[in-house]
Parts: sequence; structure tokens; C-alpha cells
Amino acid sequence: MRCLIFLFCFSPLAIGSQTKIPEIPPSEVGFPLPYYSPVSGTFAEIRNHNLHLGSDFKSYGLNGHSILATFDGYIEEISYSKTGYGLSLNLYSPKYKLKSKYAHLHSFGGNLYDLELLRRALLLMGDPTGFQLKLPPGMFSAKKGTALGKTGESGSGISHLHLEFRSEKGIINPLYFPEIHQKDTTPPTILSLYLEGDHLEKPILLNAKEKTKGMYDLYTDTGEIFESIPLTGKVRFRMSGYDFIRSRNKNNVYGMDVSVNGSHIFSRSFDFLSYEDGSKKHQFYDINRSSLAPPVYFYHMYEQSKNFKEEGYSLDLEGYKPNETLQLELSLRDATGNKSSVFFKVIHKKNETETNRLSQNKKTGNKYSSNDGKINLDLTKTEVSGEGTLVITEINEKEIPFNIPVGLPLKGKIYQIDTKKMSWKGEGLGEWNIGYMPTNKESLYFYDSSIGKFQSITQKKKTNGFSFKLTKLGYIMVLSDETPPTIFPMTSLARYIELPEVRNHCFEDRYYVLGDTGSGFRTSVELTMDGQPYPYEYDPDRRAIRVTIPKSLQKERPYLLLEAKAFDFAGNVSEPFVDLISTHGWGEELQASCPVME
Repeated sequence: MRCLIFLFCFSPLAIGSQTKIPEIPPSEVGFPLPYYSPVSGTFAEIRNHNLHLGSDFKSYGLNGHSILATFDGYIEEISYSKTGYGLSLNLYSPKYKLKSKYAHLHSFGGNLYDLELLRRALLLMGDPTGFQLKLPPGMFSAKKGTALGKTGESGSGISHLHLEFRSEKGIINPLYFPEIHQKDTTPPTILSLYLEGDHLEKPILLNAKEKTKGMYDLYTDTGEIFESIPLTGKVRFRMSGYDFIRSRNKNNVYGMDVSVNGSHIFSRSFDFLSYEDGSKKHQFYDINRSSLAPPVYFYHMYEQSKNFKEEGYSLDLEGYKPNETLQLELSLRDATGNKSSVFFKVIHKKNETETNRLSQNKKTGNKYSSNDGKINLDLTKTEVSGEGTLVITEINEKEIPFNIPVGLPLKGKIYQIDTKKMSWKGEGLGEWNIGYMPTNKESLYFYDSSIGKFQSITQKKKTNGFSFKLTKLGYIMVLSDETPPTIFPMTSLARYIELPEVRNHCFEDRYYVLGDTGSGFRTSVELTMDGQPYPYEYDPDRRAIRVTIPKSLQKERPYLLLEAKAFDFAGNVSEPFVDLISTHGWGEELQASCPVME
């Protein structure tokens, strides 16, 4: 108790550094795990509300791997919350004024045993839902490679290790340090190039196809190879792509470049972000076209204004001679130095052949309407960048570049939502007047153009249609949900999600995945065990229900019969799912301290 009082009263060491990235010798920064784990999530990736300011390392669905000190230092802070970072600790190097943060841990069960005892004491004596505690310098010291705790899945996300490096000035990409490099030999993948200019009436989206390793050709929407274009004024380039490292995950790239006639005119590296820039993702991405699930990153190949009021540009052709031909190279690169590029020519002159198909749009301030007045989108409460416009165009079903899922018949029209020379940050408020009260089965569906996939959209039914919120570009429509949801065992998850040293031997966990191709499944199910209602917990990260069964039941029941039904928001009900669970073998793992079912 005396020790705890001392902990709460002691103030941490002040951090002071004059450089953005401390000059720590590469040999003094080590890998955070005892095995060479692939990176599953990279630095500066887009998240819902901010950027991902660390790297995620795979733990292959298993809790309990040791986490290792990346350098010599001491534990500066420990914290726990049911969301966000979960159980985490900060390791601090006073010599280099550098800290590393480990998140989503299972415990502090490493070589610092007293640290784990402190965690348990804080949860027993304080608020069991969370704590945050600064520790005295040197109280829990560790050398590089010391085991500090165990990987887990606390907070958000399934089992993995989240690692951050922080200096006084901001956050450092873990892949900046050579020992954490992934020995990557695969250059980034380029998906497309979005070209927009002051004198281009219609933005151009060009598809990229790899011809040799790291070299891509560009193609128009008609399949013709793109080699040159006449342009004048200010021009913007946005490149979409991602990076494979050592896993199947599509990751963020490490950097990007634009060159004109062999000279760099723009370069950006995601090796460091200031604390301020970490919350301003619009500076780096076209956030209306970018997505995390699945990952598609549309990078600004130019500097964006920090106040989000003016749109930046990649190239100002007014500084070049009339009819001058410029050779451009646009590249994405990874942390190891692999690079992928596209090449094309820009001829400095105005293209007189472009027509303005956007002039028919109705706009009042930052409020936009479709030509028939059925759809309205209000962006006045968002941060709008650029002097252009938003386009709402009615599209014939035969012209859409995707298939509507079977069992979801189309009700009414399809509209495409696109932009010209503008983007917005925040939720646009939409209204769609369909002329009647939607039925229970009818809902708004949104097809995200950037990822080629249907995505959920925030919506509310009204007497004459729908209100909705929109942050992305794509196609919006009304479909009727005639398909029931599904419920199946989770077969891709290890039976035991924890290593033996951290496994709970008193209970068996079973996961059952919920799914729906229509309006979406409800997280509440009808579940019974041997005919009686049985409790369960919904796991949002796995999109599954978790059923916890006491292993003491094996003493009286060789089998357990689990039955479940799932429901969707359209009123459809799944077929009954039945799972006959054998309790054979549970007895060997029972401990005397396990609770016994009466």
C-alpha cells in the first residue's frame, strides 16, 4: 500500500528533444517479438477518425506471445481500458528520449513479475474498467530483449501487437528502424491514377497494370494505353495503391514521389508525423475515395493545405513554355526501398476537346441536388476543399460497373455521386424522396467506387423516403432484402485462442459467425443449450457471438446441444443452426479451483 501511494505521487521525468527522430544507433533498437512476425497494419493508415500511428504485428490468433523491450529503458506508464489501446505500457529511453508503446496486451506476465502484480492490484483495488498510471523512472528497468508482457486482444481488434515509437516532436514509423524492416522484396502495387486539372472539365481516372516488376502502364476506361495528354494551368495527381510486405495484408506505402524530366518536384515519406498532423488525414489522402476495408489508399501527390480550405496542386504548367513536353514519373515506395512507377507525358497546351457534362448539376452554396430533385446532399456542416462541385447523376442499371446481389431486387433508380475539383471532410447530410414510406425490407444501399464493394451507410426511414449520411463516392440505390441471415461456426479461428501458459482451463469458448447479404444482421440471437436459454456475448471484431461453457459440465453431460437462430433488420430469420458439442477430454484440463455447475 505504501508503494502504491508512492506511485501515485511521483511525477514522471520530463522529456526534451531537439530533433524529430532521435539519433539512436540502429543496433540499439530490436524486434518486439521473439519470432519474426509480419506486419499486418502499417503506419499512417486511414482509420475511421484518425490515422493508425503505429505498426501491427501478427500473433496468428493466439494470445500469450512474449513482447520484448525494443531498447534499454524503463517502464514509464501503464494503462488499461476496455476500448482503444486496451492493456498497454510505455517503455522509455532516457538516453535517447524515445518511447515505445505496446498495446492490446493480455498481461504484463514477463520478466518484470512485480509489474504484473501491480496490474492485478490496480484492478482489484481501483476501477476494474480501467486505469492510467505514471511510474517512477527506473522502478521497472529493462534491457533490450527483456520480456515485458504477453500479446492479447484487449481494447479493440482481434489478437495482435500494436507498437508505436514516440519522440518529443511526434510519432515515428516503426519501419524506420532497420531491425523492424520486413526484408521486403515486393514493390508497392499501383491501382490507378486520378488526374484533375483547372482546365479539364472532366477528371480522368486511369487504371494501372503491371508490365514488369515495379513498372506500370496506364489505361483509359475504354482500354486504350495512356501515354500523353495536353494540359495547362494547375494539375493534381492522386495515386491509389497499397503495399504487400510479408503477409496477405494490403498495407500503406512508406513514401511517394513525383518527378518532371528527371527532377523531383514532390516527395513525401511516412517515416514521421507530428502530433498535430496525426489527426489531419485529409492532408495525405483523398478521404472520399480512400477506404480501409478493403484497403484502398488514394494518395495526394501534392501538399494539401492544413486548414482544408484550399485544394493543393501537383504541377503548375504556367511556369513552362507553350507546347513544351514534360516527361512525368509518379512513384510509390516501401520502407525497404522498393519502388513502383508510372510514366506519361504532359504537353503544355489546353485541351479543347473536353466537354462539360457537369454543368447541368444544381448547386446552392454547398447544397447539391440531382437533376430530378429527388436526391439532395448538404455539405454545409463539413469542411469542403476546392472550388469545384459535387455531381449526382442518374445511372441506368445496365450501365453500372457492378452486379446487384441476388435476392436484393432493385426498387427505383440508381444515382452516382462523384466530385470535380473538390473533396470534403465529415458527413454529408442527404435526403432521398422516393414518394412513399419505405417498407420494412427496403433500405438504402451504397456501392463504394474506390473499393468495388457494397458498404454500409448511416440511414433513417422517413414518411417519403430516407435521410442518410455520406462520406464516400459511389452509387446509391434502394434494394429490398429478401434473403435471410446466416450463422456458422468460426472455422478460421484456432480452437484455443490463447497459448497454454495464459489459457483459462476452466472454460471452453465457442465462436459462431453472423452474416447477411442484405440489410445487416442483428447482434442479438436466439440461443439455447439443451433446450434452455443460454447467455452469449457479441464480439464486434470477429462479427461473431462468443459462447463460454464451463468445463465442469463434462462431469454430468457427455454432449451439449447448442441451437441458434439469427435475425436481420428486414425481419428475415436464419435457418436453425445446431451444434452437438462433445465434452470428452475436458476433464484432463480441469483445475480444483474451477467453478462447478450445480
